[in-house]
Amino acid sequence: MQHSGSRSPERASAERRGRVRSTVLALCAVGMVVSQRAHAQLLVDPLEVTMLAAGTNRVSASFSLSNTSDKPVQATISRSDWDRAENGDNRFLASGASGTSCGAMLTVSPASVRIEPHTSRVIRLGAQPGAALTRECWDIIFVEEIPQRSTTKGNSLQYIFRTGVKVYVAPPGLTRDGAVEDMEVVDAPPVRAASTTPAKPAAKRQIAIRFHNTGAMNLVAKGRVEFRRLDNSLATQVAIEEFPTLPGATRRILVDVPNDLAAGDYVALALIDFGGAELVAGQIDLQAK
Repeated sequence: MQHSGSRSPERASAERRGRVRSTVLALCAVGMVVSQRAHAQLLVDPLEVTMLAAGTNRVSASFSLSNTSDKPVQATISRSDWDRAENGDNRFLASGASGTSCGAMLTVSPASVRIEPHTSRVIRLGAQPGAALTRECWDIIFVEEIPQRSTTKGNSLQYIFRTGVKVYVAPPGLTRDGAVEDMEVVDAPPVRAASTTPAKPAAKRQIAIRFHNTGAMNLVAKGRVEFRRLDNSLATQVAIEEFPTLPGATRRILVDVPNDLAAGDYVALALIDFGGAELVAGQIDLQAK
């Protein structure tokens, strides 16, 4: 019940912004609690860059750093390998450790910047792919703000802000392909109430969907799960929020089973759109009590 297709590698910038933010707060000095809420001074845009390589020609791209504060900000620029766990968590690795990074073909400059208040700087990316680039490669570029020395005497709390920009380099003609490999009904994890305000009851069960990116490029997919009666009529449906999957990787997506399904037998039909010619689908039987 699964189909595949291919499409030229493109990503909409509006899709990137909501899903690739990777800001890490590192506590580097511990002392008294401060009342001010810490926040990054640099605005990084975009947070995901795709560079399409054409033959052996050098290609270039960039992202900008904007200082939103009233003081100068210094930052260092570094790169790292990364991948993604099946549950969607990013994992950061030493440069060159993953086997999927772009290596020496990708350059980043400058390595450090000073940005005056309410001004911007551009970080330039360059890729010289050569004839050997037959697959998509990816790195993450970290922008780390250098904290200013505190003038406050005694203990203080200091934060280091680090923002990651994901960079993909891809040759033309890569295939988009995917499959729903498995579905199962699982118990939903317990949810702790965040406030005393009455909330919608949490789902007791979920549909776990295992999606496999069988193509050669990063995919961004979304879809829905339809809950159908045995006569194929639609009882209800639940959206599958947008999620990315690296080439060759799998993602385990959890979708709530609605609590208000009437008692009876159903078929849960997952339909996922990953940008190929057709959707991919999977299904599992479900009983509501």
